[in-house]
Amino acid sequence: MVLTLTFYDIRMLRLFEPLERFLGIDQLTRKSDVMRTRAVYMMGLAFIATQFINLVAMSYSYGAFTFDHIISIVACALIGLSIYLLRYSKRFQIYAMAYSGLIIVATMSSALNQNTGINSALIPFFILGVVVNGFICGWRATCSFGGVVLIGIWYLWWVSSNYSYTPLFDVEQFSDRNFQRAMQASLATVLITIMGAFFSNSMDEAFEELEQSLQKAKDSDTAKTNFLATMSHELCTPMNGIIGMNNMLEETELDEDQRELTGIIRESGEDLQTIIGNVLLFSQLDAGRVHLDDSAFDIRNLLRKTSETYRRRAAEKGLAFSIRVGKNVPTQVFGDKTRTSQIIEALLDNAVKFTDKGAVQLSVNGGADAAGEAALLIAVTDTGIGIDEEDQARIFERFTQKDGTIKRRHGGTGLGLTVARDLAELMGGTLTVKSKTDLGSSFSARLRYGLPEIIAQPLQEAAE
Repeated sequence: MVLTLTFYDIRMLRLFEPLERFLGIDQLTRKSDVMRTRAVYMMGLAFIATQFINLVAMSYSYGAFTFDHIISIVACALIGLSIYLLRYSKRFQIYAMAYSGLIIVATMSSALNQNTGINSALIPFFILGVVVNGFICGWRATCSFGGVVLIGIWYLWWVSSNYSYTPLFDVEQFSDRNFQRAMQASLATVLITIMGAFFSNSMDEAFEELEQSLQKAKDSDTAKTNFLATMSHELCTPMNGIIGMNNMLEETELDEDQRELTGIIRESGEDLQTIIGNVLLFSQLDAGRVHLDDSAFDIRNLLRKTSETYRRRAAEKGLAFSIRVGKNVPTQVFGDKTRTSQIIEALLDNAVKFTDKGAVQLSVNGGADAAGEAALLIAVTDTGIGIDEEDQARIFERFTQKDGTIKRRHGGTGLGLTVARDLAELMGGTLTVKSKTDLGSSFSARLRYGLPEIIAQPLQEAAE
């Protein structure tokens, strides 16, 4: 069974977000409990809304405030109280019984007041009761409600049959029709109850299956994350050994062919080290194990050191590489130096990898603001293959590249941009892209950093 929400459904649910937070619905873990809680308050709000319309209509029809108005207001108050109690209790049997009681009492009162007997107008209220119980409490409550309704129908028939007032029309004919209406109402109730119980039970089974599937997927995702973290960590040690030994080998006397081979080993090792690093960082982010540091660092020095490897790679591909820093960018900021470097590395790696001719530029702009912080825009711009507009929405998804041929030609796991975006969001910022096919791309990370007190204090005083 596939459950879908349309755009309008989602937009409607957003209107009720403050109410759901107040009622504690956002703390529920089972999807079936969320559905039942929503059924309680949505049906309740719908009832209150219809009663407000009914109050206006009665005022117009009766021309005065009557006992019917009081009944309607009391019913709305009881429903409102039931919705409020969701904040403290999610025992759905209570709300099903409360709603069912109101439906039956209101229906019986309406029928007994003028001794109208078995009226076909009662059937919609019985259907409403079946729906209410099916959504809120399940098939057992639906069957129980149906049983109570059957008793109520034949009680109304008994009252009407033994009423002492002689109607203006034929008594015998009234009795026959009253019995037939009771039979029709009973058959309709039995049919509605059976159908309601069946669909309610099917809905419960579907939700149970969905929740089990979600739990299995969650467990599987956790196991995968732990596996990736463990394997990535274990691969780092031998990989560092390979790169270290190769560096030592390059310092010895080698002929031209040997130096070319060690160069290939170095480049391959660095590529593999980047991939392992991305997988390890991705698994840590996915598991919520990445924590931010807050220390002072020189942003210009960080840019220079972070870009050294990619400047060399760009030169090997014949690409122009440049760094531009805005004049208002502070020299020293407070924040997570390591995570900032990882974001820049991911963006530079992506730019150099997918650019075959032209240039790659790393730029930082922005400066101090009135809040005493530095709002910086770190951008990496290239003249590479670019990204189609329809692909830009999913470029930050896990393991995603533009197409399979690109992955085969350029390599990589498709995790670099995902890691960069997650790190930017973890730091309270954003990562966006602007691109055109065959013209290049520009990835922009908007991040905020603290400033030394000697700079931040005057700015805050000026703002005040």
